[in-house]
Amino acid sequence: MTITPILNDKLEIVQFVAIKQDITERKRLEEIVIKAKERMEGELNVAKNIQMSMLPLIFPAFPQREEIDIYASLIPAREVGGDFYDFYFLDDNNICFVVGDVSGKGVPAALMMAVTKTLLKSRAGNDKSTASILTHVNNEIARDNTNYMFITVFIAILDTNTGELVYSNAGHNPSFIINKDRSAITKLTTLHGPVVGAMEEMTYTESRMNINKDDIILAYTDGITEAQNKNEELYSDPRFESLLEKGDYNSPETLTNLIIDSVKTFEDGAEQFDDITVLALQYNEDPHTVESQGISINIKNKLVEITSAIEQFESFGIEYNIPNAIIQKFNIAFDELLNNIISYGYNDEREHTIEVEIELRGERLIIILTDDGVPFNPFKKDPPDTMLSVEERGIGGLGIHIVKSLMDEYDYKRNVDKNIITLVKFNINT
Repeated sequence: MTITPILNDKLEIVQFVAIKQDITERKRLEEIVIKAKERMEGELNVAKNIQMSMLPLIFPAFPQREEIDIYASLIPAREVGGDFYDFYFLDDNNICFVVGDVSGKGVPAALMMAVTKTLLKSRAGNDKSTASILTHVNNEIARDNTNYMFITVFIAILDTNTGELVYSNAGHNPSFIINKDRSAITKLTTLHGPVVGAMEEMTYTESRMNINKDDIILAYTDGITEAQNKNEELYSDPRFESLLEKGDYNSPETLTNLIIDSVKTFEDGAEQFDDITVLALQYNEDPHTVESQGISINIKNKLVEITSAIEQFESFGIEYNIPNAIIQKFNIAFDELLNNIISYGYNDEREHTIEVEIELRGERLIIILTDDGVPFNPFKKDPPDTMLSVEERGIGGLGIHIVKSLMDEYDYKRNVDKNIITLVKFNINT
């Protein structure tokens, strides 16, 4: 209740006016606003968790692959953001890695980030040209880009056998090649096309170079160089390059952490201006020094042909001193997978060819099975519950479960009209 005195001309109080206010409605509206805010914050936190789960977050990422070491970090400026990074092996030798930055911030940028990252990975599965990958993805995004958002992208593919690096830069910050003792830091300033999503029918180009043992490839977003302190000063490119030249680091992880710590120290508590992303990959192998032997086996889609494939593989194994225990493990895998392909992979009566590629690369044995049957991922099925009896367990799944347990790595992908299964065993002589 509010009480207000009424005065006359002599400033004497002649009466009081009391106004009674009912604040019930105001409190109800305030509670609605509070609950809506809490719900929005909760949903944004869920969105952040989903977005971060789309990124590779487990390091070391490939502990059994001594030829490379990779590390990355992303710090969004808001609950969700538009930066992203990704990396994945396209086959046993070639690793693709990418860093991107979507225009804008918040939920719209996060949605565009998810779409772009997915399109890039999908295309890279069938294409080892970074120029071709960007050309395809740009057309897909630009075609329905009604919000006129765009993405800067640095994408590269490294052949870990030869040291050849193929890369394209679509309007992104220049990346760096840093040699072991930092006597040479190469800035990759070439642009291979405009930002992705701005216009259809753009054709991107690519560059090729060979890197040396212990070289580090560094990619990042402009959240690094455009970070601001409380005086609105920029972190800047010169400061960044000086850090790369003089900073204390000896691995992708220490380099990534050094960069982020340096930026945070420079900001000195100021609000983060933009998403921050850093990815560093080190090449740990002498190019061309890994000895490699291989054979190709072609069989028809007949069960009797499985024996021929196994016999040829055993001959290869004996010739190159592959331990008998390893040969037997792959024989089990051959029998299970080829049996599945021949028995269930074709819906016609025609004769088909199944390709078996075998490569012994140092201590690593790689088998690639390629067929033109119906799309089918044998590794997708849930493993059987081996605690149940045979009757309770149901039919199928145990053979594939055994194959997965025998291999160090296994992978399936559909490449245009072919199924491709890759099996890998590391350190076969130990």
